[in-house]
Amino acid sequence: MIDDLIEIAYAQGAVRTAARASNGVDEYELARIDCDRTTVTVAVRADGKFAKATTMDGYLTLGQVMRVCGLDYRNATSRARHAVS
Repeated sequence: MIDDLIEIAYAQGAVRTAARASNGVDEYELARIDCDRTTVTVAVRADGKFAKATTMDGYLTLGQVMRVCGLDYRNATSRARHAVS
């Protein structure tokens, strides 16, 4: 699921920055549709699993990230669409 979210974010141009921390955690800063001054930071562990998503207001679930960033599965590859169907 996290792979799909990141893929969709790239496809929609929502990824502002991507970086890898020294501990192997990948961090993605995603643009929000409801506020252009703040972002959502999504952390993915070294094993590829979702670690956390945060904003200035606190933690978000993956579903909340999809909503506040305006992400849509229509922009996913066929593999991601199949997982939803």
